[in-house]
Amino acid sequence: MKKNFRLKTLCCLIALSGCGGGSSSSELTDDTIQTIQPIPLFNSNPIKLIDASSYYSHACSNPSFQFLIPTKINNDEHIDFIAHFWCDSLTPAEYDTEPTPDALVAYVSNDYGEYVIDNISVFGEINAKLGGASRKYSRGDINNDGKDDFAFAMNWEDGRASFDHESMISNYAKPAILLSNESGYEVIKLGIDDWGHSVQIKDNKVFFAGHSSQAFEFIDSYWINIPDVYPNLSFASFLIYDDFIINSIRKGPSQGLELIRNNEVISSIMIEEAFKVNFESWNNSGSNNYSELGVYNIRGENYFDGMISEMCRKDDIIVATINASKLISGEIIEGGFYSETETSPVVIFSFYEIVNNDLQELDINVIDEEINHNFNFFDCIDVNNDQKKDIVAQVFSQQWNEQDNNKGIPEVYINDDNSYFNLDTSNWPTYSDNDDSQGYLFDVDGNGTSDLVVFPIKVNTSGSIEIYITNKNITD
Repeated sequence: MKKNFRLKTLCCLIALSGCGGGSSSSELTDDTIQTIQPIPLFNSNPIKLIDASSYYSHACSNPSFQFLIPTKINNDEHIDFIAHFWCDSLTPAEYDTEPTPDALVAYVSNDYGEYVIDNISVFGEINAKLGGASRKYSRGDINNDGKDDFAFAMNWEDGRASFDHESMISNYAKPAILLSNESGYEVIKLGIDDWGHSVQIKDNKVFFAGHSSQAFEFIDSYWINIPDVYPNLSFASFLIYDDFIINSIRKGPSQGLELIRNNEVISSIMIEEAFKVNFESWNNSGSNNYSELGVYNIRGENYFDGMISEMCRKDDIIVATINASKLISGEIIEGGFYSETETSPVVIFSFYEIVNNDLQELDINVIDEEINHNFNFFDCIDVNNDQKKDIVAQVFSQQWNEQDNNKGIPEVYINDDNSYFNLDTSNWPTYSDNDDSQGYLFDVDGNGTSDLVVFPIKVNTSGSIEIYITNKNITD
């Protein structure tokens, strides 16, 4: 949906008073016509945050750029950022017991909107790290000091082999937390090692899920283990919703959502698999190590896997993404042998609500939904100041993908009451480096409008960050 800007002209009629014979005259001239040019949505010159190569190079030269987290560290009007990088295995498909190398970087702003890296002040050391690869993070205020805290689901899933070792312990890592203090953040690792995948914060409690569930409560500067309160958190995705837990779950040949209250499943929505195939994952590529995998029919199409991998709460509605994959060419045949390298990802939105302790799916239309753009994360936020929460998908813009490359621009779905429409972003600025990229919307300069933040998926040529400041509402 395109927004057309109108040229506005202001015509000034100037009355000229004569001093001699008591007469007056007026006329309209070209000099009195002023044309007001439309205000551009974005500033043409982005704010650039420097490549943090001197900080992540102790880990590796070409890390994955997992997160660029907006937060407030100092007291100026601009948002600060915390970046997390982690490295791929140097010996993919081989067994390894060493931690995945990683690096934290703090970008701190000043009153002029300029940024410097200040790990010493923020983390207390130059080479700060979380202890592995981060999969997801959650934001909250655990210690009730008015500042954001962050919890990370952690693992060592960097391409190393896992198929021939019991418990797949080579991919296990401790959960991590960035807990705010007076100057910045303290890195805390707690709990047991796990193949961490999901995490949530609620008040002073933090919840982790992988092959096991872990929950902790922060009381009087101490972490209290509370595993019996939340024993069954889903590794795939879970959402803490008031007194409920919503779990993305797979049971036998079925997958879907379960609604849990007081450790009891009180409602569920499950989809039966259509059939099974033999599937070789990307980190086992070429090993002929196949596992059975379910194929699910979603909206009339067959897809590999097809499980809900992320959820957010939008007022009283649960927004979820179904992550699946499809064959690049051909049809999926029951009992066939397939490799992940023969597939491309799809991501499909679905919507739910809780009515009288019953989980129900909603029929909400997403106009021009782009399911072929791959992403892990999305935001449920109001990006155009109409008091309605929209959906912003942090698309991976990858050159190998045959779909249109967004070059860092997220997919923006504007809330139109009973539906969403895909906002036309074809004229938005893109990430300037010719590299795989990602991006999101956030009000960086505090002027009330959403700005565009873009950065690479993996540091191949540069790890620089670009912030395009908006001059007005993105739907004006």
